[in-house]
Amino acid sequence: MRLIRNILNTIFIIGALTGMAVFYLGHKETGTYIILAAMVFKFIEVVVRLLKLEDKN
Repeated sequence: MRLIRNILNTIFIIGALTGMAVFYLGHKETGTYIILAAMVFKFIEVVVRLLKLEDKN
């Protein structure tokens, strides 16, 4: 499960950076939606961590 958490975090970071770039260099509303979509992946990762769905290795 740690691999899944790492993948979700990577998607979040890439999405957040992309959203910030679009927000500041382009259209603010579109950037906001990209950041919100990236936050969904972070929320999923937090739920996985809080429910302890990861391996106990």
